[in-house]
Amino acid sequence: MEDTQKSTQEQELLIQEMLRDAKKTELSSELTANPVINKGDAELPAPMVVRSISSAGYVYVWDTRSYEKLPILYYMLPSKLRQRRPDGSFRFTTNDPGLLPKRGSIKCMLHLNGENRKYYDELGFRVCGKENITNNYQLRQHMLKKHPQEWKAIEEERTNKEKQEDRALQRLLLASQATKLESQPIATGFADTSSQVLTPAVEESPMYECSKCKAPHMFSSNIGKQHLEFKK
Repeated sequence: MEDTQKSTQEQELLIQEMLRDAKKTELSSELTANPVINKGDAELPAPMVVRSISSAGYVYVWDTRSYEKLPILYYMLPSKLRQRRPDGSFRFTTNDPGLLPKRGSIKCMLHLNGENRKYYDELGFRVCGKENITNNYQLRQHMLKKHPQEWKAIEEERTNKEKQEDRALQRLLLASQATKLESQPIATGFADTSSQVLTPAVEESPMYECSKCKAPHMFSSNIGKQHLEFKK
């Protein structure tokens, strides 16, 4: 218990030290670069110019793992520095780690040079300049957070296409099974068969009828496995 309290006190002292060392900065603004709002016209003869811009001030913090540099408002700094990860480590620091963020080479699906850009233009999807995503998981997270509507449409189209391909394959296999059964020879012989009924050997079908989709599914397909509980 004492060790825990001591550790908490040490961490709080560290936070207070970072708060003391934090230096305010001002982010660049369009009004700073171009302070002239109106040069004067018929409605407003006198020009309008921004003389000064004031704010609560910003402080830069760095992610302790990804090394991303983020500007935050000064009054939010204490709560930001107290944020922790599930393992108990701090998420942010005011001390520049001197390391560049980890950057990948995967482009956003809505990037101007994306492979489906022409099609997405037809759908009216916006363009995203993100091109340093590290892996496919981060790409999915980026789409979910930044482009949720476009991601939903892309996923729906992918799912529908997969269903259509699955049904086409099922019809092809059904036709192949039917052709195979029709081509099997009828057994003949000299033995008395008056009391016997000859039936062709039928292999177990690789498909089943789905009561949910009202369509046949293959046992081995993704949709077939998901809808197995709806097998008639």
